[in-house]
Amino acid sequence: MNARQDLLEQFEDELFNALVEKITILSPTRYLFTLKSGLVIEESTG
Repeated sequence: MNARQDLLEQFEDELFNALVEKITILSPTRYLFTLKSGLVIEESTG
């Protein structure tokens, strides 16, 4: 199976809401995504 076949091509709000518990804004360019599994992912923009 080709892994690329499973990539999302557009945002799916139902999937996002099923996975993400909360988003914490650290600064205008830094965010923490807390998943329902307990995993925390830090992301930066810019």
